[in-house]
Amino acid sequence: MKSMLTALALALLAIPASSQDAPKPDPEKRVADLERKLDILSRQLEAQTTGAMPEAPEQGRYGLGSAASKVYESKGGLSIGGYGEFLYSNIESKVQDGSHAVNQRSLDALRLILYTGYKFTDKIVFNSEVEFEHGGYSDEHKEGEAKVEFAYLDFLLNKAVNIRAGMVLLPVGFINEQHEPPAFLGSQRPFTETIIIPSTWHENGVGVHGVLPLNFSYQLYLVNGLSALGKGEEGETEGFSASGIKGGRQAGKKATAASLAWTGRLDWSFMPGAQLGGSFYSGNSNQSGEGKAIMTTLWDVHAEYRAGGLQVRGIYSTMTNSKAGVEAIATGLQAREVGTRQFGGYLEAGYDVLRGGKQSLIPFFRWERLNAQSEVVSGVVADGANDQTVLTVGVNYKPIPNVAVKADYQKLENRARTGRNQFNVALGYYF
Repeated sequence: MKSMLTALALALLAIPASSQDAPKPDPEKRVADLERKLDILSRQLEAQTTGAMPEAPEQGRYGLGSAASKVYESKGGLSIGGYGEFLYSNIESKVQDGSHAVNQRSLDALRLILYTGYKFTDKIVFNSEVEFEHGGYSDEHKEGEAKVEFAYLDFLLNKAVNIRAGMVLLPVGFINEQHEPPAFLGSQRPFTETIIIPSTWHENGVGVHGVLPLNFSYQLYLVNGLSALGKGEEGETEGFSASGIKGGRQAGKKATAASLAWTGRLDWSFMPGAQLGGSFYSGNSNQSGEGKAIMTTLWDVHAEYRAGGLQVRGIYSTMTNSKAGVEAIATGLQAREVGTRQFGGYLEAGYDVLRGGKQSLIPFFRWERLNAQSEVVSGVVADGANDQTVLTVGVNYKPIPNVAVKADYQKLENRARTGRNQFNVALGYYF
């Protein structure tokens, strides 16, 4: 670039002066001055064409993770970010009841995510996330697929009230909005926040978010509801099942909106490094417009504290599906097996033994307890495998804040005594 600018500057010098009597400036000084001006112009042109491309902030904004909120740091125009993770799992052959099964080992290109955003003005911002799972394939479609995890417009009115519309992440729990791999300690997301609180849960909707006095922050959205019975000839949604409500997510695909739902959260940062809050979801999951309502209500309370090298977080969540609505589901349909009450929670703690340096080495543990069929309707037998206790012990190493190498061992037990322990290694990054 410098050589091209110098050549252009010399060419400009060769143009005759308009006045033969005018004094000739120092050629070297003139070249340096032209190089400086051309460099400024080229950087301004690049910023106007592609948008500024800042590094991902260390902390997220507007409820999102670090890379997901990168567009808000842009000076304008296009912003690109993303994250990815690879996972090696070794599931032991020994079963909790003393029997043995086939040892399972896998190495998975678990996720590749691209964030693209565009800052039209300081007040209007577009943000989106596109996900490729399992090397571009998925559990549902062997031919492969790409999923839009969120795509919305933010109208940033002021600090206290902003409007968000489009496909949004539901603001529930810790992981659903901030799920970039370096943001959580374990090789995998906690069971509680994948089974009781589905991950990554996104729906179409509109709502408001902002920061209030005394360090309170909030989000409140009206979204399309879940579809307990599933929908679509091609199986757009599977519907509820014994393992939870995850299959009822409509994920923005031709979402039936006969019944809408409310979701939101409130957090209080009452001191530096500390957060206390709660979130909820409530709506009718019967999208058929006929029969009894299936009222699904989820709430959680969560707390987190980070100071020095210590980081501690805990969450408890419970969910109910109205008993009368589930009982009205025809016998033989999997949705009738959904728990009318579900609960889950965990306590996690880690300590950075390299505190104060650019690198991090964090030994940690996580204990969690969950049951996706704590209560069921008459005629349904709860599966003991859904009544689980999981202990995870491991270490998380970050050579830089954007990259994490994780290893952990998980002891899994359940009431059906089918649990199998496993060892995991993961590599994650964001940018």
